[in-house]
Amino acid sequence: MTRSVALVLGLLVAGLLLPAAPVGAQEPVTVASRTESAPLVDLNGDEIGVDELSRGQTGYGLSVFAGSEPARFGVEVVGVIREMDPGMSYIVARLSGNGLEESGVVAGMSGSPVYFDERLAGAVAYSWAFTSEALALITPIAAMRELSTLEAGEAAGESLGLAAPGALRPFDRSVQQMLEPPDDVAAAVREIVAEQLGSLVAPADWGGRGGAQIATLGFGDPVRRMLAAAPAGRADTAGMPDLSAGSAVAGVLIDGDLKLAVGGTVTRVEDGEVLAMGHPYLGVGPLRVPMATVEVIGVVPRLNSSMRLSNIGSVVGAFDQDRFAGLRGRVGAEARTIPMTIQVEAPDGDSRRFDLRLADLPRMLPSLVGIPTMQALESASYGGGESGLDMTGTLRLRGHEDVPLQQTFDGSGPGTNAAFYLLALVGALVNSDYEDVEIEGVDLTLSQSHGVRTVNIERAQASSRRVHAGDTVDVVFDLRRHRGNRYQETLPVTIPEDRRPGRYYLFVGDGVSIDAARLQLEPSKASSLADELDMLRSFQPKSRLAALGVVPARGLIVEGRPMPQLPASVRSIWQASSLQGEPRALNLAIVNEQGRDLDVPLDGLFRLDLEILPGNAP
Repeated sequence: MTRSVALVLGLLVAGLLLPAAPVGAQEPVTVASRTESAPLVDLNGDEIGVDELSRGQTGYGLSVFAGSEPARFGVEVVGVIREMDPGMSYIVARLSGNGLEESGVVAGMSGSPVYFDERLAGAVAYSWAFTSEALALITPIAAMRELSTLEAGEAAGESLGLAAPGALRPFDRSVQQMLEPPDDVAAAVREIVAEQLGSLVAPADWGGRGGAQIATLGFGDPVRRMLAAAPAGRADTAGMPDLSAGSAVAGVLIDGDLKLAVGGTVTRVEDGEVLAMGHPYLGVGPLRVPMATVEVIGVVPRLNSSMRLSNIGSVVGAFDQDRFAGLRGRVGAEARTIPMTIQVEAPDGDSRRFDLRLADLPRMLPSLVGIPTMQALESASYGGGESGLDMTGTLRLRGHEDVPLQQTFDGSGPGTNAAFYLLALVGALVNSDYEDVEIEGVDLTLSQSHGVRTVNIERAQASSRRVHAGDTVDVVFDLRRHRGNRYQETLPVTIPEDRRPGRYYLFVGDGVSIDAARLQLEPSKASSLADELDMLRSFQPKSRLAALGVVPARGLIVEGRPMPQLPASVRSIWQASSLQGEPRALNLAIVNEQGRDLDVPLDGLFRLDLEILPGNAP
């Protein structure tokens, strides 16, 4: 699969077959056809409790299978699973009509209200994948009604950190991923996206239930363009009805020139309050996500879990609570979004701009920034094959200076590498231990060129190995273009005037390798958001020819600060003291950093051993 859609396979619903309990045959329920609208009923009328239902009792539900008008489907009670979760029982029901006998329960139906004797029982919420009939779990309306008692909230929850070995802080893990990406970047992107977005659509492993994996249906309905296995777009909102029980609804994650939303069904609307889904979205509690109407194009039957093709309509409000029993929103409410612009400069000279608005969800923001980066490149130019990509831009922060973006990517699918870099960088920001970082906007420019431009550093040598403090040494690099000729570049490096005689090491190479070496030599731990931001701003592009001057040291790193020249007595006392944290030994200290930018990305790292002689430079 060559398209970058393959990178979001974690978004597809999957589940394990769970045999249904045997039930007796019942008379079929008469339901409306797929194109027949549901008759008007009192959608906010009386409710019916779980204990009032009996096996074989029939009723109906409302959902949208085509267009925007809810249609009826048949519902037959199979039984009740009691205390499946603490204090929560579920109605097990067989659904029929509107093709459900062939398609099974359709992703996007969760939240569909179910009525018995014209009384609201709850919302379709869960089903099993690969079942031979449309069996569903229904969340009781009593549990969903508790959402009405909650106060409106703002977005909450930290970002899902990037997976990395060791007990590193989320910020440090993200930095490590920026400087040392995994060998299979595409697989890493899939893993991160599945982790950050997977709770929307991926199967939930319900421990204690026979090992069954129950797939959520609601926000498993992909309503997106360019990203989904099935395309979606902007609906023609003329004549679309207001939200009501059974209406299709979506929580919009990305809007604008690219759309990513996850959709379900409205369970109840009362005085502008909307209850939907019947299961959690992210389970983060308070949040703010734009709430939009949806036009359903049709249903795509699939063996594992059928899905709806949909277009996003107008934003009509915002979801503000995300709990185990479902989502709550309010018509007319507003949700803050983060503007993002992506300018793509194609190799043929064409330029295309994408204007996006991202949901303000810190937990998901790294993926919401990374995904459109891949897709914009593919839409405006091409994403596969070998090419070069220069990324520049800015992350605008509230209350802090901007974080500049500058990096180069070469090889097969550089858009994937650029997306991974942004995933890690934004993840580092939103995972700060010290402050809640509010990103006000993202501006990105991607300049693509045909072919691989990376120049390998094959050798580095100094013009002199024996130097004096204050000398300038020319470091000569032997370079080789990708499948091309060899040539040389020179980097003048000045030895600091205050250096004592002795060994002096130069680490020279591309900017990213030098940054990784710098953090390896002095693994400083930031002690404030300002320190973290300074670190992120200090990172260099691969197109920078850089050098680190390093000397032997007998010092410590205390609270993230290198102290290279401590007397032995002070060092021993500080190491023995627990009042200053846990200082780490510092055996090498960085005393100088220099470099210059080239017009091509580089790859390579070398160490040069010099000796500083007594006396100053002649």
